[in-house]
Amino acid sequence: MLKNDIDWIYDKNRELTSDPSNVENVNKLLNNKGCGFCLAKFTQVTMHLGTGHVHSCHHPKMHKIPLVEIQEDHRALFNTKHLKQARKEMLTDQKPSECDYCWRIEADGNLSDRSFKSSKTWALNKHDDIVNYTGEENLNPSYLEVSFSNACNMSCLYCGPEFSSKWTEDLKQKGPMKVLEGLGENERWVQGWQDLDTLNYKNRDENPYVEAFWKWFPEIYSGLETYRITGGEPLMSKETFRSMDWIAENPNEKLDFSINTNLSVPDKLWQKFIEKLKKIKNNKVKGVTIFTSCEAWGERAEYIRRGLDFELFKTRYEELASLGNVKVVVMAAYNVLSISSFQQFLEWQLEMKKKYNFNSALLWWEDNVPFKFREGPSNVELKKNSPSHILPLGIDIPYVRHPRFLDAQISTDQLVQDFMIPAMNYMAYNTIDNKWMMHTSFELNEMYKLKQITDHRMSITHSIEPGTPHHYKTIILPRAELYDFLNTKDIRDGTNFLEVFPEMADFYQACKEAKELVISKSK
Repeated sequence: MLKNDIDWIYDKNRELTSDPSNVENVNKLLNNKGCGFCLAKFTQVTMHLGTGHVHSCHHPKMHKIPLVEIQEDHRALFNTKHLKQARKEMLTDQKPSECDYCWRIEADGNLSDRSFKSSKTWALNKHDDIVNYTGEENLNPSYLEVSFSNACNMSCLYCGPEFSSKWTEDLKQKGPMKVLEGLGENERWVQGWQDLDTLNYKNRDENPYVEAFWKWFPEIYSGLETYRITGGEPLMSKETFRSMDWIAENPNEKLDFSINTNLSVPDKLWQKFIEKLKKIKNNKVKGVTIFTSCEAWGERAEYIRRGLDFELFKTRYEELASLGNVKVVVMAAYNVLSISSFQQFLEWQLEMKKKYNFNSALLWWEDNVPFKFREGPSNVELKKNSPSHILPLGIDIPYVRHPRFLDAQISTDQLVQDFMIPAMNYMAYNTIDNKWMMHTSFELNEMYKLKQITDHRMSITHSIEPGTPHHYKTIILPRAELYDFLNTKDIRDGTNFLEVFPEMADFYQACKEAKELVISKSK
């Protein structure tokens, strides 16, 4: 089966729409080649050049790029022996073990990112070539995500020194972190087992992976459809601004250029970024997207994302939204501490969508009849301000699985009832699939991400019986670890979990009881 054998639903720009039938057809197309076949493995790459690691796509665990491989051929940045082996497995009806995230989702009866990522234009358009590969080819990605260093001014709870220099500083000053310390085989490192002096190439150091990148990048640039810079905090890396200067000097009309940022860097760096952004956002690339991260509201967000100024975050978010011709997407890294305030965050996101997104279906009417269809700027005015983007503001909801004690699956049934289901209902009630209200609510694919997480958590109650070894391993131990982690972080950072999250007191008590159970079993 080939791509052209299927009748797809496209928008006016010949991009696949988020219509469920498109994703279903992609799933059929993939399974026709093999049970584990995924186009992202052949087209998408995330590189962490500060540590010399790579993965394709972002779900599998990173693996080290052997220096000898890039010394022999810089194309090994995307063509390590490890990646070639995974591609061979996919092409021969096998499921690579590193892709277990998608296999878990599919085991619950849901479509996974294997289908969603493969439905992207940068992947799907290459399907008919990829199905004939052997896996030995040296490929060029169409979707490139790169982190140049771990330089960062924040230390989010789900992050670590590989991606945050702030985490590195904390571990050097306050020592390493363990949970369930002294409890035998249950003792686990959280952070600090790494050699912090050699873990990352420092921002100012010569880095052979960055050197290989700048040999490789000009060769693949014309074929890129997406170039995304992540971190650390990208605005603290000189390579980010070098990339922006390269794009300004080498326009690529088919390139979607993206940068992740926490919106919290010092004013001088922020203004430098805004000025360079203005130079490339209108006529140097197909489109510019700024990704930022937040997954809770107010002081709860600041507790999770150490170093965040939530009010500054909101101010700079709106600055980008009003800049014009820049798409802004929030990556809400959903974790167990997101649960109690996630609906508040969704309410703010809906307010922003209504304010800045436009309804393309009403553009003709506004041009030809004397009626007003919305408060504030008209749809026509908003479209003129953002001609490259149909959907200027969006939200993505990735699921935090590691560390395991932040996985939402360890939440209590009461948290599910009081917060997860209401947030899911709120998002579903405000997902409007009709032309009259197009893009002024949540999109189907945005809502589906939260539905996956909610479905998976509810399946825990259905399928894992309390008191069993499986329940102990997947629920009790991570809760006990979280209890230790929160108390340790509160002592180290001068914070207080229960003051910030009083509504989670019963959950905190459940975690405390889990710790007591682990202690009793360890005697």
